[in-house]
Amino acid sequence: MTQSINRRTTKYTCEVLAVLRRLHHATNAEIAAKLRETYPQVSDTTVHRVTQRLYDDRMIGLAPSTQQGCLRYDARPERHDHFRCGYCDKLRDIAIPVSVRQQIECELDDCYFDGPLVITGTCKKCQK
Repeated sequence: MTQSINRRTTKYTCEVLAVLRRLHHATNAEIAAKLRETYPQVSDTTVHRVTQRLYDDRMIGLAPSTQQGCLRYDARPERHDHFRCGYCDKLRDIAIPVSVRQQIECELDDCYFDGPLVITGTCKKCQK
């Protein structure tokens, strides 16, 4: 028998979700900075607790970490691939076709991968 999680929804829970949906990918520090534009009193601890709860409840996902190793959250909880700019560290969701995944597996010989891929390059903004 599966139990449903029945948690209290706070204004910060709704706001964190809204900020993350606008940004798509963000660290706790980035989320807190956006929240403080409306709620200057919000603490880093509150943001951390909310993002951790949302992640535990599978309402948000984890994105690839920043180049400095900071944890980054993803508005999309389902597993998917990303493009990361090697200069500005911005992430973008991408879809790698199955045929490309199969070709990569062929290159890996006897290895199998089932996780998301992160393609690194230079975004258009940084190319200018």
